[in-house]
Amino acid sequence: MGILLAGMLSACANVSRLGKGSLVAHGELLNGAQEPLYYSIWVDFNKPVDARIMGSLVKFAQNAPPISLAKLHPELVTQYLLPFTPPPHRPESWKQKAKEEIAYTGGGFHIKFKNGRLLFVGICSHCAGNREYPIVGTPDGQKFYEVPLTEKQVTEVFFLPNRIYKVHEVRGIDANV
Repeated sequence: MGILLAGMLSACANVSRLGKGSLVAHGELLNGAQEPLYYSIWVDFNKPVDARIMGSLVKFAQNAPPISLAKLHPELVTQYLLPFTPPPHRPESWKQKAKEEIAYTGGGFHIKFKNGRLLFVGICSHCAGNREYPIVGTPDGQKFYEVPLTEKQVTEVFFLPNRIYKVHEVRGIDANV
């Protein structure tokens, strides 16, 4: 009975979570992959952010120039992403919070600012029932990858995680990512 219970419980924990400070990535065995592919990556700028993470690059389109997370500001982001409007079914408290922040979305990115300060960057390839193709790159600009990423690619682009563990479900700071 103990072996059966252990097997059943381990089968529930099918999402891998990498973390280091302000950055969290979630991955699963997508499309028959042999290792977790990290499809949801977010950085919470309300926490201290490692310099390596700040140097990581994003491309908002295949032919767009790479931009480091440190260089993101509303005027730049509006050139590539649309303003985010909360869906009507969201709670009123979320809608009110959205009015206090300025958020942009598109192509697998969700980026929030408040008073011109970067609050949040979410990158997701398989979210809300859609498939997007966001592009991220190493700080030196030598390698670019479409998300989802392998653990090795997450490490190359962002960091060496200090924590890797299994979770039962993805719970984020922002349900819109």
